[in-house]
Amino acid sequence: MGKRRRPATSGTRRAAVAPSPSARRGALLLVAGVAALLTIASAGWWIMRGVENSVLTTPTRPATVIGGVTGCRSIPRFAARLGYADRLGISTSERMYKGLVIFDGRVPVTADPTERDIHQEPSWDDAGTLGPFVIDRDGHIYTAAVPRTAVSDNPPGSLNVVYRIDSETAEMRPFVTLPGAAGSSDNPFGVLGMTYDCDTHALYVSTVAGSTRQAEQGRIVRVDLASRVISDEVIGIDAIGLAVFQGRSGKRLYIGLARSPEIGSVALDADGHATGELRIDLEIDERLANFAEPRVRRINFDQTNMTLFVVPFAFNLRAVSEQQQVVLRYGYDAERDTWVPFPEHAP
Repeated sequence: MGKRRRPATSGTRRAAVAPSPSARRGALLLVAGVAALLTIASAGWWIMRGVENSVLTTPTRPATVIGGVTGCRSIPRFAARLGYADRLGISTSERMYKGLVIFDGRVPVTADPTERDIHQEPSWDDAGTLGPFVIDRDGHIYTAAVPRTAVSDNPPGSLNVVYRIDSETAEMRPFVTLPGAAGSSDNPFGVLGMTYDCDTHALYVSTVAGSTRQAEQGRIVRVDLASRVISDEVIGIDAIGLAVFQGRSGKRLYIGLARSPEIGSVALDADGHATGELRIDLEIDERLANFAEPRVRRINFDQTNMTLFVVPFAFNLRAVSEQQQVVLRYGYDAERDTWVPFPEHAP
C-alpha cells in the first residue's frame, strides 16, 4: 500500500491509498466510499431523442435489474428554447470550436458542420477545450477542461474543476473543484474521467493532476450532486474511462486504468460507495497488436453489453491530438459475472 495522507477535512470521506501498480491485482482497497471516472481528451459526441422534461422523478429501476445505471438522463430544458428538443446532439470534440456545442441530432455527425446547425452559448468555451461530459436526471450537463493541443487552450487552475451547464439557463459555471496535487510540467492533464449513477444521483470523477510517467498521484472521487459534497476516497490511482454497471452479484464501478491496458472494477454499496478489492476484469492488449500504449478512455454499458473506446495515452498531448481510436465490444456472462469479447470489433 502507498503512503497514507493526512486525515480528510470536514465534510469528506477518505479511504485507504490505492495499491501500487505492481500490487493492484487482488489488493484490498479498504475504501469507506466510492470511486469513479470518465473519459479522455476528445469526448466525442452524444445524441439523445426527445423526452418529457416537465416531470422529473428519481429512478425506480430495481437494484436487481442487470445493466447500466444512466437511464434517467434527461434532455436539458434549455434545448427546447433553442430549438433542439426533438433530438439533441452534444459534442466537445468539434475541430472548429473550443468547448461544448449542441447540434441537431437528426443530421449525421459526419455531415459538414454548417449542415448540422451547431450552436454554442457564450459561456460554453470559458474553460477552453473540454473532454468528458455527462448529463443527469434533471438535464444538467457536467464537463471538465482537457487540453488537446496546448495547455494554453485552458485557463490556469481549470484542470481540476468540474463545470456544470444549468438545464434551465444554459449557463456554464464551476460546480466543484477536486482535491489533489497541482499540475506538473510532465503531465498537462487533470480531470480525465466522469460518469453518473441515476440510483444515487452521484457523479464519479477521476483526476491525474500531479502524476508523471514515474509517479502515480491520481485519485477518484464521488460527488453527491444534491449537496456537492466530495468523497475523497481513492488516492494514488490514475484512471481514465469509467462507468457503473449493475451485475448479477451487485453494482460495480468499472475503471479504465491510465497506466496499463486493463479494465478494473470495485464493488459499490447501496449508497454508491466503493468497498472491497480492486478486481482486474479485462486485459485488452491481446486484441490491440501494434497499438502503442492503449488505454480505455470511455466505457459504455447497455443492458448486457459493454463498449470500450481505446486510445493511445502516455501523459502527453501527442497521442491525444492524433485522435486514434479502436472500439471493442463485450457481452456480459451473468452466470459467471464476467465479460466475453465479441468475435469482431469496429476499427
